[in-house]
Amino acid sequence: MRTKSSFIVPVLFLAIGIAGSCKGESPTGPPPTTNLTFRGSISSGSQKLGGVTVYLSQDVSKSAVTDGSGEFSFTGISGSHFVITPSLANTVFSPPNYELGTQSRSDLLFAAQTASFGSTVGAIAADFAAKNQSGGNTSLYQSFGKVVLIDFSADWCGPCRDEAGHLESLYQTYKDKGFEIVTLLISGAPADWVATYKMTFPVLDDTLENLWAIYGEGYIPLNIVIDRNMTIRYKVSGYSETEITAVIKKYL
Repeated sequence: MRTKSSFIVPVLFLAIGIAGSCKGESPTGPPPTTNLTFRGSISSGSQKLGGVTVYLSQDVSKSAVTDGSGEFSFTGISGSHFVITPSLANTVFSPPNYELGTQSRSDLLFAAQTASFGSTVGAIAADFAAKNQSGGNTSLYQSFGKVVLIDFSADWCGPCRDEAGHLESLYQTYKDKGFEIVTLLISGAPADWVATYKMTFPVLDDTLENLWAIYGEGYIPLNIVIDRNMTIRYKVSGYSETEITAVIKKYL
């Protein structure tokens, strides 16, 4: 169950801070390298999978699609930190991604199989739908192929209101790069929340707590970052913009 304590939530929220976090320091490592090449393939059993979108992220944001032989490539790449993530609905990949550095690679092999779903870090989030601020339905998988921040909030929660004041700016910064935010309200009216905080992303009604029953843990605000294959990469109570932004940029 969520924690409603007006004492515990603000104290913990202040402790993690909106802007400050030791985890947000810039990574150190080798200097950027130019003209890198990353090649690989995707298969399911003995079958090579064509038509699968593969994303290159972190220092460079690009995408490729596997050919009829299940192969993909990124060439002429510059930088020092990269993540390669394949993306196909209801599919889990092994490994889920490759984190790469300053050496070209031609051995990036992904094995695909039908996904099972969960609500913890490393699991693939199942699709869901709920009523949005306009009275229509919005589903999570409408944003499939994007990096998604799911924010559980409530109108009685002071830290949630503080976070809400920052989310529209975060959304505007990254939305054109393939980023989406979905707020799930376990208390309050989505239309009122949107009007108060001038939001342009979906705010959904979870006042029956159907989705909180699946994803909820700890206290609110609860923030979950999902990569382009709907794999949960971050799940933390409270709002650290530094931490959340670092995860978003890693997978964009």
